[in-house]
Amino acid sequence: MPKGRHMTPVAEKDLDPRLHDMLRYWRARCRDGRLPGRCDIDPIELKALLGNILLIDVVRQADGTLRFRYRLFGTEFIFYHGRDLTGRWLDEIANVGFRDELLALYRAVVTNREMRTLSYDYLVDGLRHRFQAVLLPLATNGCEVDIVLGCGVRIAVY
Repeated sequence: MPKGRHMTPVAEKDLDPRLHDMLRYWRARCRDGRLPGRCDIDPIELKALLGNILLIDVVRQADGTLRFRYRLFGTEFIFYHGRDLTGRWLDEIANVGFRDELLALYRAVVTNREMRTLSYDYLVDGLRHRFQAVLLPLATNGCEVDIVLGCGVRIAVY
């Protein structure tokens, strides 16, 4: 990956089959141009991916800015981050470059009301663990995104 860049876009056709399944699941809940809400997502139906899921609350501030807070931080992410970030604000992430890149992605999902697909790496014990992920907008009222549903899966170790 280029220096200073933590995440790169991935074409939908190149996504891992598990992420294709997640996209099919999400798209099946999009109806009449409306986004699904959190209530449309059944964790039982996503059982195989539960450890790979993030739920990020979109918190609109009085001045119009957006803040993001982890509502759910899946166990796979806890393993790679070394701690559970459930309840933590994303703008408090210490790594400024990573934080700013992540916040820009979430803002784009919210503002454009559309998914993002990406690839990123974790370094663990000298090995690079390559992940792919999808970020999917959810909206209680079908229009205004209030949660981002993320799913990331490891695709390679080298």
